[in-house]
Amino acid sequence: MGTQKAVVIGEELNEDLGGPIAEHHGKGKEKGKSKKEKIEEQIKEKKFEKEEEKPSDEVAKEAEGAEKPKKVKVGKAKVRSKKYQEVRALIDPAKKYEISEAFDLVKKTSLTKFDGNVEIHIRLLGKSGKPEQVRGLLNYPHPTGKKISVVILDEKGIVEIEKTNKVTADIYLATPEMMPKIAKLAKILGPKGKMPNPKSGTIAKDPEKVKKELEGGQVEYKTDTYGNIHQIIGKVSAEQKVLEENLKVLLAVLPGEKIIGITVCATMGPGIKVQL
Repeated sequence: MGTQKAVVIGEELNEDLGGPIAEHHGKGKEKGKSKKEKIEEQIKEKKFEKEEEKPSDEVAKEAEGAEKPKKVKVGKAKVRSKKYQEVRALIDPAKKYEISEAFDLVKKTSLTKFDGNVEIHIRLLGKSGKPEQVRGLLNYPHPTGKKISVVILDEKGIVEIEKTNKVTADIYLATPEMMPKIAKLAKILGPKGKMPNPKSGTIAKDPEKVKKELEGGQVEYKTDTYGNIHQIIGKVSAEQKVLEENLKVLLAVLPGEKIIGITVCATMGPGIKVQL
């Protein structure tokens, strides 16, 4: 009677709790897996099945590829010619030379058999340390020896550039009335720095007059993205006085307080730092 009564009480308790009473025979009930654990287990099973489907040689290749480290490409150092190294030895890289001495070295270090150009490279920085943007036109007192091609943009020229995507002239001029039509060439002319601009004087009411002035010796100067101006100021064979006077005219139109460096060189020759 005592046993039957215990069973009845147990069944009643089971009904009250809403489930079967756990049986304890020295072992605890296994804890049910969470939803997250079940999903992870399914993913592992599927991944294992896919690996089994692959041919053994493919699995081997993957394992072999995983073990090999990636190759790092090493750039080759530029090797200068013996002649270049000889003329380079004439220049002290840590020294800044006077203008007259710098031009004398340019003539000695020019490597071309032909009459090369004398190039000047000037770096401009604003007060904030950002590259300074400068652009304009100037007339050198002496010919630089550089011939430039100047084109006045008209409807025919606009269509041709848009169609071919080619920029052949050194400078493009335009009238204010043509600018709305030329605006669509901004993506082509802009990156090359050849878009007509009022600041540089390449947008004019009388473009024919500007063209004659440019072809007669007037040149355009402008900074690149990094605040550098690159100009040809004469030939290597030119007299030193001619080169100095052309350089002084260029420096006169630039904001002197923003010039942080000047380098001069021949077309093919090492750079020479100039004292400000």
